[in-house]
Amino acid sequence: MDGERLTRVIGQYGRQLSALMQRFWHWWNGQLLDMLPPQLRRRLLHPGQQLCIYVMQEQFQLQLLPDGQLQPLGDIPTAQQQQLQQQVTHTRLCLPDSEMLLTTLTLPAATADNLESVLRFEMDRHTPFTAEQVYFGFSVAPREKNSQHIQVTLLLASKERTDAYLADLAGRGLYPATLCHAEHSSAPSIALPVSRHASQGGSRRKSLSSALVLVMLFLLIAVPLYHRQNRIENLTTELDQPRQRAEQTAALKRELNALQDSRDFLSLKRAERIPTLSLLDELTRTLPDHTWLSRLELESGTIQIRGESANASELIGLLENTTWFSDVRFSSPITSNPATNKDRFMISARLSEGGAP
Repeated sequence: MDGERLTRVIGQYGRQLSALMQRFWHWWNGQLLDMLPPQLRRRLLHPGQQLCIYVMQEQFQLQLLPDGQLQPLGDIPTAQQQQLQQQVTHTRLCLPDSEMLLTTLTLPAATADNLESVLRFEMDRHTPFTAEQVYFGFSVAPREKNSQHIQVTLLLASKERTDAYLADLAGRGLYPATLCHAEHSSAPSIALPVSRHASQGGSRRKSLSSALVLVMLFLLIAVPLYHRQNRIENLTTELDQPRQRAEQTAALKRELNALQDSRDFLSLKRAERIPTLSLLDELTRTLPDHTWLSRLELESGTIQIRGESANASELIGLLENTTWFSDVRFSSPITSNPATNKDRFMISARLSEGGAP
């Protein structure tokens, strides 16, 4: 099986497996939801609303978000207040501007990693209060590139006043988890300490939901992953042999290319090299018997010969008649050797391109 065909097969199996897992996901999700109690199933499918408690003229006004109407807390019976607390998922206490301080600070960028501790430690430097006197929350604006400072929006509320409101609401069975600014929706929120009574009631309700949700998530994630992992292992095993063959083929191809480069290099060097033996053979055949050489120099496409001859002047013509030499000339004047009664000569010539066989 070649690589392209194997890729098509893998893609086909992958699409089939993905469709099968999606159908299994919807079926399994429906089966698990049907096993839950109706009340818990409604809470999971339809999360509760948020409850906002506003302090207006020394009295509390309630509003269910997102579409509820303001309603004085005194007009709601105690039983209805407790039922209302069970329906909502988050409760916020919203204070007016007169009871909160909203300010903006400019701090070094190095404080961003430990900003809460820095604000708590230096609260009295930036505000008229100490950290023990207030509840506070903050948000950080996006920092400009290469800026060495950050802009921090700080929201403060007096602990004394807030604790009085929280105590009054706790007596009515209401336990806010967040403190907000009633007139600035973009202001940061303040996390309030959770009371023991609220945490006990909420923890019982949330523990069952959390456990069931975790079990559902585990089953919904683990089963498809288990089948997918098995499929991946099988495909990996099937791909090992083609991958090894491909790697061996690539190694042989690299070795072949190296051998071809070496052969081309040797051929080039051989072509550039002057055939010395053929040159000596040509000189031996061309020069007459009464001529002999004492020195031969071959360098960079030129040749220079020295020797003696009974008739040195005829050598120029003999060498020019061959296909080996061009620009043949005497490099120095011809002189006579009294001992041998012959002419001394020195001839230089250029090797003709393509003259060699």
